[in-house]
Amino acid sequence: MKIEIYNCLGHSSSDTHRLQAYDKMYSYARRAVGTQGWQLEIVDPFARKCMWGNKRNDINPKFLHDYTTHCMDAFDFLSALPRTSADIVLFDPPFSDRQSNEEYGTSNLYTNPAYMMDLGDEAFRILKPAGYLVKCGYNTNPPAKGFELVRVAICQMGACRNDILISLWQKVQMSLNVGLE
Repeated sequence: MKIEIYNCLGHSSSDTHRLQAYDKMYSYARRAVGTQGWQLEIVDPFARKCMWGNKRNDINPKFLHDYTTHCMDAFDFLSALPRTSADIVLFDPPFSDRQSNEEYGTSNLYTNPAYMMDLGDEAFRILKPAGYLVKCGYNTNPPAKGFELVRVAICQMGACRNDILISLWQKVQMSLNVGLE
């Protein structure tokens, strides 16, 4: 596993796709799953203004049409997608109350651990075998069972802001039930 550290002083934590570290993780995943020029299926359930995904969702209707293809709850969005249909999932919810208040005008929108585990399970379900999940947040906890940590980038935000950890996960199991039978 590779760990990289970036100085991200002065950058906004609400536009993580503009951080060099996030771009590098995304580019690594794209190269790793590149398939003879075929278009990759990239799913972003929390897109905000990030245009990297083919299927982009955000619960905030102000992003619909200009930035996103869907405006629904992230779980409902992921649940509607077919099994093993995505090459890459971008997993960048507003993990803090501050971000949730800034982006959505409410607290704790995506800070419920059980809900986040359900989202991780759905991301696992829609990823193709050996697909990648790029996760942004304040921890490097696995998004679900069945993933292996490949890379980590630490974005030092400075001042009283939390650092952002960007982790790259590869789907290494076909089922979340492995070892439970």
